Amino acid sequence: MSVIIPAFNEATRIIPTLEKVVEHLSAKPYEWEVIVVDDGSTDATAQIVDDWSNSQPSVRLEKAEHRGKGWAVRRGMLSATGAHRLMCDADLAVPIHWLDRLLEHMDPGCHIVIGSREAAGAKRFDEPRYRHLMGRVFNWVIKIVAVRGFQDTQCGFKCFDGHTANELFSLQRNPGMGFDGEILYLATKKGLKILEMPVEWYHQPESKVRPGVDSLIMIKETLNIRWNHFRGFYGRLTRERD
Repeated sequence: MSVIIPAFNEATRIIPTLEKVVEHLSAKPYEWEVIVVDDGSTDATAQIVDDWSNSQPSVRLEKAEHRGKGWAVRRGMLSATGAHRLMCDADLAVPIHWLDRLLEHMDPGCHIVIGSREAAGAKRFDEPRYRHLMGRVFNWVIKIVAVRGFQDTQCGFKCFDGHTANELFSLQRNPGMGFDGEILYLATKKGLKILEMPVEWYHQPESKVRPGVDSLIMIKETLNIRWNHFRGFYGRLTRERD
């Protein structure tokens, strides 16, 4: 099991997040690793993680140039070794114990299980109204431009089987926050089995999401998905499995 955590200027909360993740995984019977991908932080995030991981052999730091969350997740997914690979945000807005529920659905044959803040039964806590509106507008754009059938493509809690992660993230081209839609677009084109599962999501006051700037970036990157496909950047999107 691999847990990939992209981090940009998370010096104040990365250790509490790692402590919770490691505590949860340490109680499990399977082998695991945690990969923190530092997205070119300008604070002490990388040094803090590097120092802390010295006493945690299953935790490691990957340092990357600042290109965006999507590129950080890509690097972590492609360097991971787990048979299952979870991406989760550094603020742990979805508590790590929800990993158990995602894995339950992976075992029957899902290639991807995505946490959802909008699926029936999901719960959102302390979310500002502007964030919810921002998410609904973007989901509308995703459905029109790229991929339909999902109520929430942007929740930062998604699990992939290892083969699927290698297959999809090697094709990824969006470096920023529009990467989620791109990955799901590629997965649906390949005919992979995807389950959207309701989770509990807790808004974090120090969220790195910038309502105006990031909305424009996500829309631009969503439009790029179709353009990239048209130019053949994804190759032949055929299913590469039995």
